[in-house]
Amino acid sequence: MDDKKIFKILQGWYPLLKHQEIPKKKYRGDFQQFRTWLSTEQAGQHEHAYLMSIDVENPYENGLERCAMLQHKNIDMGLIQQSIRNRATPLYQHYQKHKEVIGKYYNVNAHVFDIVFEEIYTFLKLQNFELLIIYAETAYWMAVPDEDVRIHKFCKSFSKQFKHEGICIEHYIKLDCLRST
Repeated sequence: MDDKKIFKILQGWYPLLKHQEIPKKKYRGDFQQFRTWLSTEQAGQHEHAYLMSIDVENPYENGLERCAMLQHKNIDMGLIQQSIRNRATPLYQHYQKHKEVIGKYYNVNAHVFDIVFEEIYTFLKLQNFELLIIYAETAYWMAVPDEDVRIHKFCKSFSKQFKHEGICIEHYIKLDCLRST
């Protein structure tokens, strides 16, 4: 697919990408090329990234410290990581204690991933950003400005662009379920 839309939208969201040439037509539909185009930049002692991955084996390695949209805000990322740990640790402990009973019916890592995304989302909302999640060989996330129309256009174009590779994108929304008593 010859679609420059996703690259143009990204250049609007991330001004430093305006200096990067959009990939040639034959490479625009290749997710690996997309990842390379969004690659991490070294700025002084910090890495700036626009596309962060979450380590399947260790969800605490989630890229918060490398997120370019958050680095210039001078925020203590350790507090968010601690919040994630505080919510995930009891799940891991409960799972280890009752593994024989619930082991094959429960995916503790999937539950922890939900917690990680929920905590990142909650934090991003406070900064007027939205959370996009890309499901490829691993889970990736992006912090983007809170612009519903552009987000919708981006997600729609992204889905078309990488559909042949089986890569999906979602605009994360926290669902508040009603609780009955």
